[in-house]
Amino acid sequence: MIKLTTNLEEAKFVTHAGNFHADDVFSTVFLEKLYGNITLIRLKEYQDDKSKLAYDIGLGEFDHHGPYFDKKRANGIHYCSFGLLWQEFGLEYLKKISNENSKEIFEIMDELLVTQIDAFDNGEYTVDVPFNIYTLASLIEQFRPKIGTNEDENKCFLKAVNFASTIFDQILADAIIKAKVIKELTQQKEKIKDKILILDEYIPYEYAIFKLGLDIDFVIYPSNRGGYAAHTIPTKYKGFTPKIPFEKEWAGLRDEELQKVSGVKTAKFCHTKLFLATAKTKEDAIELAKKSIRG
Repeated sequence: MIKLTTNLEEAKFVTHAGNFHADDVFSTVFLEKLYGNITLIRLKEYQDDKSKLAYDIGLGEFDHHGPYFDKKRANGIHYCSFGLLWQEFGLEYLKKISNENSKEIFEIMDELLVTQIDAFDNGEYTVDVPFNIYTLASLIEQFRPKIGTNEDENKCFLKAVNFASTIFDQILADAIIKAKVIKELTQQKEKIKDKILILDEYIPYEYAIFKLGLDIDFVIYPSNRGGYAAHTIPTKYKGFTPKIPFEKEWAGLRDEELQKVSGVKTAKFCHTKLFLATAKTKEDAIELAKKSIRG
């Protein structure tokens, strides 16, 4: 639980008042998860004297606003307060809640969540598209008091923290799964034949394939709609362009029409964007992939 106080003596944690950002909000979320209960004060000015855990304010260990601060990752993204706290306490927290894959989960969380918050807070990343995208950083800002209202700033801050806590939990759950899949695919490399990975059941494989650098063009797995799916691998993680697409003359075809054009007996469907095709049998799903590889 987070208790906001106006009594500096009572507070054990300090962050800045005024407009809140994803950095101080997610830092607060993480500290609550790490310590359970925190008593927090939000101040306009504070000089860190190490008597309290201060973050995003005070020019101490967990503030990134100092004139000589230059701590950054290998990819060039500087740390902000959330990143500094995660580096210091993230592994400790993960070991407390999980008995396996803590190091891998720590690194995945930093990649999927923490780096994004750091990059936006430090002005080192922008989204350049012809329409509006609500990033995590901009979603947090939506909780700020609206102009012309009498909303209490601290209450708005706590609403943002509650929202961010849910996001943190979901991304952590995703990171835990990703770490398990990486371990599983490491043990299943022998199932890769002719650049085709054959799975006995569906698992969220894409991140693991790119993380492990596996040389794969297609993945075959049982479809939740029945039969088997053959799925292309994109040229980059979360990309949309397949390394090898299915045959263009298959686009949008189904059942008998697809079977006739492809020559695959139980073929059921091929997506118009040529990244997914299905068949009634595993063997025919593999054949759809092989035909596309052969071109």
